Amino acid sequence: MINRAISRIYDDALRPYRLRIAQLNTLVVVMQTGGLTPNDLSQRMHMDASTVSRNVERMCKSGWLELAAIDDARSHEIRITARGQKLIAEVAPAWEAAQKEAEELLGVQISRAIARGGERLVTDPEH
Repeated sequence: MINRAISRIYDDALRPYRLRIAQLNTLVVVMQTGGLTPNDLSQRMHMDASTVSRNVERMCKSGWLELAAIDDARSHEIRITARGQKLIAEVAPAWEAAQKEAEELLGVQISRAIARGGERLVTDPEH
């Protein structure tokens, strides 16, 4: 129930940009890394490969991501486009408002605990 309530807050905030929370998270990860393979993205996002593939395909069609050839012919690199970077900048105020709304719903202590847990997931991919 909490997951749905929080997801709704973020999805409502991002809807005017035709963007969902998972897509924004993907854009941010790709931007922060400078580009990565689908397998690396899958591991970082803690998502199965087929979900990542579907999301990336849709985001490429929207012009937010692009696929680039790499030395490994079996894979490619996912990169953010200028349009994707611009979108991140445009949604920042809506994202921050959603953050505040979620914090009000959960309370400061729970919000901070969740943020710490998220940081652990990012820094320790084994979790």
